[in-house]
Amino acid sequence: MILKPEQEKKVIRKLLLALNVSEDEANATAEVLTEGDLRGLASHGLLRLPYILRALRRGTIVSNASVKVVRETPATALVDGGHGLGHYVATCAMRLAIEKAKKQGVAAVGVFNSNHFGIAGYYAELAMREGLIGMVTTTTDALVHPWGGVEPFLGTNALAVGFPTEPPILLDMAMSVAARGKLVNAMKKGQKIPEGWAIDSEGNPTTDPKEGLKGALSPFGGPKGYGLAFVLELLAGPLVSAGVGKEVDGTLEPVRGFCTKGDFMIAMDPTAFVSLEEFKTKVREYVMQIKSSKRAPGVTEIMVPGEPEQKTREKRIREGIPIVDEVWKELEQLAKEIGVDIQT
Repeated sequence: MILKPEQEKKVIRKLLLALNVSEDEANATAEVLTEGDLRGLASHGLLRLPYILRALRRGTIVSNASVKVVRETPATALVDGGHGLGHYVATCAMRLAIEKAKKQGVAAVGVFNSNHFGIAGYYAELAMREGLIGMVTTTTDALVHPWGGVEPFLGTNALAVGFPTEPPILLDMAMSVAARGKLVNAMKKGQKIPEGWAIDSEGNPTTDPKEGLKGALSPFGGPKGYGLAFVLELLAGPLVSAGVGKEVDGTLEPVRGFCTKGDFMIAMDPTAFVSLEEFKTKVREYVMQIKSSKRAPGVTEIMVPGEPEQKTREKRIREGIPIVDEVWKELEQLAKEIGVDIQT
């Protein structure tokens, strides 16, 4: 199945609107999920929609949610997402951070009572579009084992940092070697996973995605990745009135109730520190130095953060987005239950 970006957005909007989601919520969710697929991050694209639809139907994600600020200073805010669609809530939160950063130079916004929000880089990019630096992190259900441990106690805790430069720089990464969705994707395709991605329930390295899902994901970079995952857990957990560790629930299925994850976002105005032109010039020169530096054997190009995803995005805009058959069949079944025709 190959979908054009607008076809994918249309399918997502149609299904969400059929479940009484508002136009703004549907549009935000369709935008972020499609961007995930466009950038080659299928684990955060259409693959997530069945989960969202089931959660809306059982009431653990609330349509037309009341998103409100419950604590605020000129440069900070804490947002109660009202258990709404995470993509919409996170968009509202970053827009608030952007608004405050334009006045104060820097702003931070925390979110609780929200849901999985897709790719973290999308929200950093919202800040980039406004000439700001964006930083975003979020928690998930406990999926990653601490260094030296076997049990999952940390989320994959994505971190995104984006710079409004030329070329734009956008780091978007999980704290695990691989996202859980990649294991799900591999299992649906009947493929093995590389060794080092996960351990089984006994703590042994495994290439079987099913066993990895029963066990735990491994932190990237050993103890360093574990340490970074730990501090991000605190920023997007206790600091923003959200769950931490095994208290976090609702970003995966099955769920016991409302989602307890948290988000933490920062927007910074580069001109609070240096002229924008000077900043852009120095970044551009640095990028050129790196890209023109001596390459390792077999390497044809040195890329900067965000460049691989941008190349994939450009290709998929031209050629369309490949959708795994199992994902499409699952959507067709849910669409039938909801009473919506999603044939493109």
